[in-house]
Amino acid sequence: MITSSGPGDLFVVRNVGNLVPPPGGESGDDSVAAAIEYAVDVLRVRSITVCGHSGCGAMQALLDGEPGGALTPLRRWLRHGLPSVARMADDGRPWARLSGRAPADAVEQLCLTNVVQQLEHLRAHDSVARALRDGSLELRGMYFHVGEAQAYLLAGPGGSGVFDHVEAVERPG
Repeated sequence: MITSSGPGDLFVVRNVGNLVPPPGGESGDDSVAAAIEYAVDVLRVRSITVCGHSGCGAMQALLDGEPGGALTPLRRWLRHGLPSVARMADDGRPWARLSGRAPADAVEQLCLTNVVQQLEHLRAHDSVARALRDGSLELRGMYFHVGEAQAYLLAGPGGSGVFDHVEAVERPG
């Protein structure tokens, strides 16, 4: 586990592509929104981290996606990643990047961009927006490079798009 956490330390929501559907009726999936609301309003979590990783198959599928064809459950779910693809293609926005090196390829670039985009989706949820306003919640972006066994944290609360190398830290006693 990359967080050095113990049992009960984390409330974890995992899904294909670490996607956070924006709030609203058109998302077609309330499970992530329900988990967000429960974590923020009931458990009163103080921090939410969106963590992407290298070699993400969901990001590869988004890049390889072909229009048309059967709308399978996976393809319906991955549509929540299309704003990340659009963000990466937007010449008016700076690209998310790792400090010290360029992304290895388009998949890594989309993995980084997706973390930034999903944080934006999180901010749009009422419970998150409220907790951010009153200072009881912080959002973090993280990228884990599997081959390097290295974690990178998104620098700055506004999401500058730069992921900084994380140094190893001993867990307090």
